[in-house]
Amino acid sequence: MFQRQKDFGNQPTNYVPGRGRGAVGFITRSDIGPAKVDIGIEQDDDQNDYNDAKYDEWNGYSIPLFNIGDYDDEDREADLTYNSVDRKMEERRLKRLPNNLPEKPSIVNQFSDLKRELAKVGIDEWLSIPDIGDYSIKKKKQDKITPVPDSVIMSAQLQEKNLQTKAHDLNEIGEARGALLSLKLDKISDNVSGQSVVDKRGYLTSLASLPHLSENEIGDFKKARLLLKSVIQTDPKNSFGWIAAARIEELDGKLPAARSILAQGLQQAEDQEDIWIELSRLETPEKAKLILNKAIQTLPHSVKIWLNAVNKEQETQAKIKLLKRALEFIPNSVDIWKELVSLSSEQEALILLYKAVECIPKNLSLWLALAKLETYENAKAILNRARQNLPQEPTIWINAAKLEESAGKDKQTIAIVLSKGIKILKKNQVKIVKEDWLQEAEIAEKCSNINTCYAIVKAITLEEEKQSDNSWKQDFSQFEQRGSLHTARAIIAVEAERQNNYEIWKEYIEFERRHKEEDSQYFDQALDSAVTNLPQIEQFWIELILRKQELQSNYLEVFEKSPKTENILLTLSKLEKQQGNYEKASQYLQYIQDNLVPSDKTWIKMFKLILLMNKQIEFAEKILQKYPQSDKLWILCGQAKINQKDYQGARQIFEEAIKTLNNSLNVWLTYIKMECQQQLYTRARPLIDRAREKNPKSPQLWAQAIRLEIDAKNHKAAQFLLSKALQCCQLDGELWSLAIELEPKTTRKKKSADAVTLCVDNPYVYLSTAKVFLNEGKIEKAKRWLEKALILEPRLGDAWAYLYLIEKEILQQCISRRPKHGRLWQQAKETLNQKYDIEKILIEASKLAQKDIAKLE
Repeated sequence: MFQRQKDFGNQPTNYVPGRGRGAVGFITRSDIGPAKVDIGIEQDDDQNDYNDAKYDEWNGYSIPLFNIGDYDDEDREADLTYNSVDRKMEERRLKRLPNNLPEKPSIVNQFSDLKRELAKVGIDEWLSIPDIGDYSIKKKKQDKITPVPDSVIMSAQLQEKNLQTKAHDLNEIGEARGALLSLKLDKISDNVSGQSVVDKRGYLTSLASLPHLSENEIGDFKKARLLLKSVIQTDPKNSFGWIAAARIEELDGKLPAARSILAQGLQQAEDQEDIWIELSRLETPEKAKLILNKAIQTLPHSVKIWLNAVNKEQETQAKIKLLKRALEFIPNSVDIWKELVSLSSEQEALILLYKAVECIPKNLSLWLALAKLETYENAKAILNRARQNLPQEPTIWINAAKLEESAGKDKQTIAIVLSKGIKILKKNQVKIVKEDWLQEAEIAEKCSNINTCYAIVKAITLEEEKQSDNSWKQDFSQFEQRGSLHTARAIIAVEAERQNNYEIWKEYIEFERRHKEEDSQYFDQALDSAVTNLPQIEQFWIELILRKQELQSNYLEVFEKSPKTENILLTLSKLEKQQGNYEKASQYLQYIQDNLVPSDKTWIKMFKLILLMNKQIEFAEKILQKYPQSDKLWILCGQAKINQKDYQGARQIFEEAIKTLNNSLNVWLTYIKMECQQQLYTRARPLIDRAREKNPKSPQLWAQAIRLEIDAKNHKAAQFLLSKALQCCQLDGELWSLAIELEPKTTRKKKSADAVTLCVDNPYVYLSTAKVFLNEGKIEKAKRWLEKALILEPRLGDAWAYLYLIEKEILQQCISRRPKHGRLWQQAKETLNQKYDIEKILIEASKLAQKDIAKLE
């Protein structure tokens, strides 16, 4: 059977099947021909496309669905009607508005009349305005459940042990924490006869022990609120509970709630200054001023409130006015007086301080501040008045000493003032403690009152003069280690003058020599004082003469005052010889021969001077007859022959010296050295054997024998002699340094390590180790080893020569040390025929050091 098809009537004009649901513009398998049916109507594909891609869930299609029809009279009539209704409504609205408002008033204009009425609102009405609650209809955040960390569980378990409970799940842990909180509350509150009393200090201590309530550390403010709520209910008159509760809200970012809590607290504890100050801190500056103004009316004798009110003011004059008003209520407040003085000009401050000391005569700081602002004479009178009001205060006397120093008085005058002060303090039953006064001296030094520092030390030392106390050495070393050099200097200077002991003066001079680079004037003063107090000690005169020569001053003036002893004259002769004044140097030596009994040192100096002057040495035999046991004279005679290239004559002198002196190591070494310089090794070896028979354990002879074989390029013999030498002298640094240099390059470092271990703190071992690193190009390591060697032996010329290869800037430092030891240093001196020009010797020695490093290859 066939179903009957429904009749929908005639199709409308321009009807396209499927167009309403977008079913056009595609091809199916059953279609034949073009996909788009040509209906004979021109259409805009972009405007009339109702595809799903053009559809938006909020706005719908981008084109109107009913834009196909024409705009007829009915549409026009509808638009006119709607427009007339809109105009009518606008006219009605404008009639209700005042004439002075714009057509579209702003929010400010709408509420302007109400804002004018707010000017009539009082402070009480402001404070009584309740805070708005949270009436928003926004979706509330749901609490998220976060797993408890293991650390919380472990800490809870430890706490449960004290409660004799065991928690195995989160519920039990919560119960344990609640029990702990109840225990804390029990400690805070104490129920006595039905009344609950809170220990304020204990509560504050417990608050201080709590960690800061922040989101990262705790994040749970509810329990803190409950705890503080209990505290407030227990004792509502305690301001600290209200403040702590407000700060919890502040940490949680709820400032209105914090202000509300403090406002409630004011109703309960109006007489507590802290709650007023806390409330003013949380408010805006303008409201804070109003709150503090009311606080002043309530508590006019609270210094804290007055000072907080002053800090809220911006202008200086307003602050001064407020402080003066505060003094009407609290004239004996030191803090308010100090704040007022600090804000005033110098002239006004002076007037205020005079009033302050009248109101508070027992306050030391006000007296001292007044004395600082006055002139010298007035300051003395002020300190005397302060002393009358405070007779047991030593600080007044110390400030009096500083006043005298500012007036240009010397150390002795200041010390007299302090000595008088100590006696008066003793009469007033003040215990004088030396350590406290020395601390005051150190403070004076830090304040650049150097004379006062010295006077304090002298006064307290003279006060304890009767005591046989030797504790000054401990005090001296203690202050030197702390860097308080002026205090340490005053201690040892006063002790040296008091005891006038040679050892103390010597230690005093050594102290100044150690710190000469900081300030050399004190070193000069120490030398002058030493020769004044101990003029019979020639060592101090020699030190002073050398210091004057170093400063290029006239040291002959010192010589005129000094005693004419042999050592002083020899020092002057040496200085003249260094400057090339040989004739003047010989005059000093001649003075010794004519007026004193000369020792062999004088003849040696004379002999050296004659050699430098290239004069004849006819009197050499005469000198040797007087001092036949002086090996230096024999050596000088031999060197004189060597300088004349009379080697046979030198040999005769050395042989005769050996017979006369029996066994002089210096003569043997000089004799062997002469033969080695001539490369007469066959002559030198028997001499070494002869010398070793008499000195079998002399490391110098062993080292000379080894160097002889090295110079003769007989390394096997050198190694053999070295092994025998180390058996005889196992801990000699010079032999171990040779062992390092003779060792093959591959095992040289190991040999260096062995030498450093065996020969502890030996400069020659450190020097050879530095040479090894220099040979390998490790400059920094070599520099460190050379610096170690120079710390042990500052006058080791070879170490300075190697260090000069690394740093040319050490020249002045080397000159100040005046080196004189070392094989290369002595060779450089002989090559240049120089003894006192250290710069030339250093340069020549560094050239020899460069060659010496190359030999290590």
